[in-house]
Amino acid sequence: MAGFSLPGTGTAQSVDPLANWGLRATRGAAAGYVDDTACAECHADKAESYAEMGMAKSFYRPSSAPVIENFALPPFHHAPSGRHYQMRRDGDGLIFRRWRQAPDGSVVDVFERRVDWILGSGHHVRTYLYQTADGALFELPLAWYAQGGYWEMNPGFEFENQQGVLRQVPRRCMVCHNALPEVPVGSDRVGMPDLFPHDLPQGLGCQRCHGPGAAHVRRAIAGEANTDLLRALIVNPGKLPRDRLYSICYGCHMQPTVAVNAPLRGGRGIYSFRPGQDGNAYLTHIDITDATRAEDARFEINHHPYRLEQSACFQQSGGQLGCLDCHDPHVKIKPEERAAHYRKACLSCHETDASGLPVQTSGRPHPAMSQTDDCTACHMPERRTQDVIHVTMTDHRISRDPGDLAELTAPVAKIPAEVTAVRLLREGVLSDDEKVIQQVLAIFSHTGRRADYAADALARVLERSDWPHAGPWLELAKSRQVLEYYDKALAAADAALARDPANPDALGTRALALIKLGRLDQALAALDRTLEIAPDFAKHRFNRAVTLLLMGQQEAALAEARRIVARRDNHWAAWRMIGEIGAARGDDAAAIAAYLEALAIEPRAPRVRDKLIGILKATGQPEEAARHGLPE
Repeated sequence: MAGFSLPGTGTAQSVDPLANWGLRATRGAAAGYVDDTACAECHADKAESYAEMGMAKSFYRPSSAPVIENFALPPFHHAPSGRHYQMRRDGDGLIFRRWRQAPDGSVVDVFERRVDWILGSGHHVRTYLYQTADGALFELPLAWYAQGGYWEMNPGFEFENQQGVLRQVPRRCMVCHNALPEVPVGSDRVGMPDLFPHDLPQGLGCQRCHGPGAAHVRRAIAGEANTDLLRALIVNPGKLPRDRLYSICYGCHMQPTVAVNAPLRGGRGIYSFRPGQDGNAYLTHIDITDATRAEDARFEINHHPYRLEQSACFQQSGGQLGCLDCHDPHVKIKPEERAAHYRKACLSCHETDASGLPVQTSGRPHPAMSQTDDCTACHMPERRTQDVIHVTMTDHRISRDPGDLAELTAPVAKIPAEVTAVRLLREGVLSDDEKVIQQVLAIFSHTGRRADYAADALARVLERSDWPHAGPWLELAKSRQVLEYYDKALAAADAALARDPANPDALGTRALALIKLGRLDQALAALDRTLEIAPDFAKHRFNRAVTLLLMGQQEAALAEARRIVARRDNHWAAWRMIGEIGAARGDDAAAIAAYLEALAIEPRAPRVRDKLIGILKATGQPEEAARHGLPE
């Protein structure tokens, strides 16, 4: 291989050749990867061009980002929630601030946080994340929309009732927005807390599509002359059978709806898919019926293959038309080359007449075109997405006549999907039992596990089949919990633990059922085991604090709440507990400080504002109490 030559180190052959280049192979759940910069040693041209692609810029530190935002714009006021937002530069970093204006014009409920990560290339949107000490990632409500050049709310934050600064980013989402992190074996399975290392990869690199590269790079460094062997140690997606090739693309880009999650198959870890594998063995794609829109009128930001497969071009090709017919994932097409590039792709299938114009099936002549006209401008036009309403994207449903192009990009109101049916998109690979399981898991993701009919159907299948994987049993336990069937929740949690005895979420879910059943000693023992396995599982540590409080162990509960906020400082309920215990002890200063922390994080936190105002009035601070009152 041309790019590597082994330095004359004189070291023993037992030394990993990667070490001679300052490289190491990852271990754990995503093993066998190396730093993507190693690829550039032999593939410099592709690495250089890929660096301009949006995927390469999908996730990064603020200090690594070019400035595209306008920080001179005034703070953004979100009228539905009555809150104000601002992002400002601080050296090479960013500071986010959210507040509410008090009746006297001063500011209250101030939440200020340094931005730790930026998600999104900035071609359309930039989203900002912060990370707590325990490794949890949270999405901030304010986004920069590059197409319009303005600040607005992120998708899902448009309404009064939204998650504020507490929308946690799960591994299931991050797996498509960044390269795989180095984490322990088993930490990506169902039932583990959604935590990330503080040192994360920055962007989707070569190996997300080409597979783990350590073995390939190691042999290249060692001077392997057998090019066939070297090629066999890395995945070339273009050489894969079509279904395996598009398992790579579809794993992230086939998303029929944001309203329902695509469930993983039984026993699969989130980081377990590898290029070259069958994507249908990893997850199950889900489609919906949306009562607010006709089937062919649904258009979301991640609808590329979903809409493409609705095209006559795709269907008449026998499913052979695909992403790589138009896209080289290594190369960003320059604006001045777009028309010729996509015209060439279209005319590789469509015949032309003597004038060089596409032949229409109707027999009528095609409207005149110049060599600079872009076929996609009419047949795959830009269209406003219904889930991210401040963005327009290319509609990959190839249409003969898409209609009024201006109307397609006109501003729209955010109308969440009204899901009336959930169905499997690729059900042929599943057994009858797994079809039910995957469909129910999708329904749970949309309903917050509150669909009792779905829970009953899941229970019947799991019990009849003695289903071997813990995940669906855990989901059943959580559903029974939400629906307040605590005995059934306990039984389902026990079934999950029979299949995965060290599953911390199953242990914690079992403990919560025991709390509800009044069996506090058993609950505490289960929570102790949970936290022995996963010390930073914040929700279960909080349940331990609640259990201790119910048992009359106020000092121990307070210590537990303080442990929570030391690692997860945005846990408003733990701050509330600290405040309530402080108030009960007559420590008004501690109570006020804790209540203020809780309200800065969650201004709608139950029981907090009234208690804060009561203490402020009781301690002779009526003006301060009035400032913290909600507007009439």
